[in-house]
Amino acid sequence: MRRSRPAVLGMALALALGGGLGGTALGPPAAAASAVAAQWSVPASMAVEQAGDDAIVQHYDQLGGSASFLGTPVGSAYDIAGGRAQDYTAGTIYWSPGTGAHEVHGAIRGRYLAFGGPAGLLGFPLTDETATPGAAGRYNDFAGGSVYWSPGTGAHEVHGAIRGRYLEFGGPAGLLRFPLTDETATPDGVGRYNHLSGMNAGSSIYWSPATGAHEVYGAIRAQWVALGWERSRLGYPTSGEYGITGGRRSDFQHGSILWHAASGRTEVIYTSVPSTLLGVDLERIPTTQKVVALTFDAGANDAGLRSILATLAANGVPGTFFLTGDWVNQFPSDPALIYNAGNRIGNHSMTHPDFTTLADAQIATEISSAQRTVRAAGGDPLPFFRFPFGARDSRTIADVNAAGYAAIRWTVDTLGWQGTMNGTRGPSFIVQRVMASAQPGEIVLMHLGSNPDDGSTLDAAALSQVISQLRAAGYGFVTLDAAL
Repeated sequence: MRRSRPAVLGMALALALGGGLGGTALGPPAAAASAVAAQWSVPASMAVEQAGDDAIVQHYDQLGGSASFLGTPVGSAYDIAGGRAQDYTAGTIYWSPGTGAHEVHGAIRGRYLAFGGPAGLLGFPLTDETATPGAAGRYNDFAGGSVYWSPGTGAHEVHGAIRGRYLEFGGPAGLLRFPLTDETATPDGVGRYNHLSGMNAGSSIYWSPATGAHEVYGAIRAQWVALGWERSRLGYPTSGEYGITGGRRSDFQHGSILWHAASGRTEVIYTSVPSTLLGVDLERIPTTQKVVALTFDAGANDAGLRSILATLAANGVPGTFFLTGDWVNQFPSDPALIYNAGNRIGNHSMTHPDFTTLADAQIATEISSAQRTVRAAGGDPLPFFRFPFGARDSRTIADVNAAGYAAIRWTVDTLGWQGTMNGTRGPSFIVQRVMASAQPGEIVLMHLGSNPDDGSTLDAAALSQVISQLRAAGYGFVTLDAAL
């Protein structure tokens, strides 16, 4: 019959003190006192072992004993740092005073042991292997994280802040599904990430000390990947994906990626302004390449918008559109027409005042109000700003830069907004002005609205010829992102 550890200890003490179970003492009183003192330190650790072994046996019996998936015991229970363990032919039961007894087996056990078992990153198990809700998978929670397994992804661990964000999304039953990787260091050594199987294997959670943990998935993630992950100009994500008017958006350290549902296109918005663009009102993109940026101001009406968009689309040419907040409020569906067609949007103030007549606080309000209005329409004007009337000075340029914008002027104003001038001007006038100023990095200023006197939209009428003649001269077309 198996004796309990206290009984065995008692017998050992009697033998030590009495020379046997009924014999005489073997040593002087001092030796006996030493043996008695020693027995006070031994039973404490032995009792912990006994408690652990008993808990392991009890849990093994609860799981079905030798008839369970664990099979039969392999050897005896053994000490591990902080607890006890017992191996079986198909798994292991681990026990610690703080976590109790729980089994780990199969592929999850293999991954667990690869991370050092209870002495490693994950610590002792908190659960037995458990079926995930919904999808066909399994998991164990541990003191330091979790290991998830599915037939299609294998077993991978998730821990820390990334695990917290993962569980906020419902874990494997949520949008992000099962992990495809363990938590891994980013190439820069700063951050960490897990790739996950959600959204056609296109989801990740990235973490850095400065940004925390945020998910990136779907088309927005695909665009971020194409740019170079966290090593791109955008940097690490600073938000999860969230809804905007007509689409979705994720923010990053130095910009955002917008996804527009109507067109299915993604738009990259950079919010950092290069130092070379600070303190200047840019009149030409700094490049030696033969490229032109076509820009369009909107403040009056949208009479020429649809014609301009159709011409740009027919020729595969992008444009940059500077919108006032008042114009957006007057034509709330027009911004979507612009950005869904692949064009960029810039800030042209809220009410189109002369900035040189405004106080700094008023300038800040004009810029921020227009920005909020454009964003409410599903776009984003950052980081391009154009001064109303072109009126600016060093103070107002500094105010624009302080608001996070680069000030963009123009190389040539077509003057199409002046109209036909009593029939003396037509589309050829516009074309001639553009071609006379043609140079690498040329920024062309045109307008969307009609002339208030004759109702003409000369810029819209001339646009096709402008594009064809510039192309004939060897020029390509860019948005103002090229200036960044």
